[in-house]
Amino acid sequence: MARLPPPPEGPPLRPPLDRLAPLGGVEWVTVPESGPGHLFRTVMPILARHLPPPPPGAPVLLSLFLDLALLQRADGAKGLLTVVPGHVLDRIRAGEGIVVFDGATEGRAFRAVHAESLHGALAAAGIPASRAAWLQQNRALGAEYRAHCAARGIAPMLTPVADSYGFALWRRLFDADTPPRPPSPPALWPFGFALPDGAPRRLRWICLNFALRPHRAVLAAWLLARPEPGHLSISFRRDVGDARAEARFWADADWFARGQPGLIERARALAAEQLHMPGDAAEFGAPHWRVHSLPVEEIAAAEIFIVTETEMVWPGLRRWTEKTLKALASGLPFVVFGNAGTIAGLEEIGFDVLHGLVDHGYDREPAPERRFAAALDAVRRFLARAPGFTPAELRRLSLAAAHNRDVFARQMPRVTVIEPIEAVLGALAVGGPQARAETASAGGLAATARPAGA
Repeated sequence: MARLPPPPEGPPLRPPLDRLAPLGGVEWVTVPESGPGHLFRTVMPILARHLPPPPPGAPVLLSLFLDLALLQRADGAKGLLTVVPGHVLDRIRAGEGIVVFDGATEGRAFRAVHAESLHGALAAAGIPASRAAWLQQNRALGAEYRAHCAARGIAPMLTPVADSYGFALWRRLFDADTPPRPPSPPALWPFGFALPDGAPRRLRWICLNFALRPHRAVLAAWLLARPEPGHLSISFRRDVGDARAEARFWADADWFARGQPGLIERARALAAEQLHMPGDAAEFGAPHWRVHSLPVEEIAAAEIFIVTETEMVWPGLRRWTEKTLKALASGLPFVVFGNAGTIAGLEEIGFDVLHGLVDHGYDREPAPERRFAAALDAVRRFLARAPGFTPAELRRLSLAAAHNRDVFARQMPRVTVIEPIEAVLGALAVGGPQARAETASAGGLAATARPAGA
């Protein structure tokens, strides 16, 4: 396989986290009952290597992990704040702190009950919404949520978009000074590791799946019927829920399979035989391994990476996960079976998504079933090519991988953690130029994490 040249030395590939220096003027607290949110749990150890404790009287940043299950009931989130010590809540009520509901590992379509749950928790604790932030991954949620609040005459929380898994992947690829969370996944793969070099490849495609979803079940049935050699990981032994959830699962699967004769029957047959092709997932030593782990040899033997994102059905979602980012980082062309606007979002960040080698027109299709069919057509057209890549295509892939590595190194910290944390700091009024200068003169990046009441 081809290899990218060594990355350039100097600032572009070093952590651009100096913009988070104002965190040195914040007392970061949490409570054992919820634990810290994943975003701050990921960022703070990096910053803590450089900083003394915050000054006396520093504003409080209360970081709470937000379990999505809590938002399914109007009173579900109330317990998050009932366990917080009174003196911490008093400071937040007095305008000397902020509550951060950290759901930066997930992103769901907005539902009114989500707002009712979080606002109910704030109201019960006597905290105004202006002293709270809701971190999550869905880029479409903020506008819908603010419209919901405006229609009810209530003030909204801050809703920065954040992605702690995306940042964790950046750390793994570019921050060599910070070891991965133990126990570490088995393979440390470099950016562009699967870049083709012109030699014949034994696989035409690769498609990796963990949790069983309707679009994944249908796509697996379609791929397994293809004549081209490929690598598929999927398991129909994973539970999809109770009888009601299973009925909804197959209704959605049937929706995706329309227009493809015999496809839903093949998917149901795979489920009936309990097809189990776990791939590298069989070797996972901990659930978080799936965030970083890849079957390196199989990907490096393939020509196209077929990504099945977490969601493809629900409207009101604009997010992607580490699944798409890992495909992009492999250096291969890729197609994403996911939410509309995923490819456009990657291009907004600056990534080269290899138009010309792959038709990404599916990304503009708002209807899930038509987007699925268009993505199938994109894969079909790619596989209809002669195996391998022309010299011009190899050069195109190499240039794109080098470009994307630079964009990933420079921009992913900004969009995953820096901008959302700056938004939170702005609400605390500690992120201005004067605060940044004072923190830098006191010794650079700094933050301290401790349980509330410790």
